[in-house]
Amino acid sequence: MDNSSELEAVNSSFYAHFEAANIQGMSDLWVNSNEVWCTHPGWPTIFGWDQIRVSFEQIFSGPELPQFLTSNVRFHGNDQAAWVFVEENLLGSSLSAVAAVNVFKRVAGTWKMVGHQAAPLIPDLDLTSGPETN
Repeated sequence: MDNSSELEAVNSSFYAHFEAANIQGMSDLWVNSNEVWCTHPGWPTIFGWDQIRVSFEQIFSGPELPQFLTSNVRFHGNDQAAWVFVEENLLGSSLSAVAAVNVFKRVAGTWKMVGHQAAPLIPDLDLTSGPETN
């Protein structure tokens, strides 16, 4: 994918805005329409920027802002739409790890976020052998 450095920068900005509780940065990053969706770990899926904005405001008003250490980042897509797989390692009192997919589309030459989904990782899951089939 030729746009990986550009996509890497915009994906990193998502986490920078998150850690800084920067709602304006989030608003600038996301497409501000009803086409967007977000699933925070343990939350129902939220549709539309207005509701997603409220969810971030609620998270940002919590007792401790999340801090992320990202790993296993993988970029996929083309010059119009792309998705980034990332493992989010949350630091602080909410120490946990989640698998996330961030989805972007190009709008007027700029990558904009249209989706985010995160789900808890299962530690020590062994996938080396599956069930036997006949």
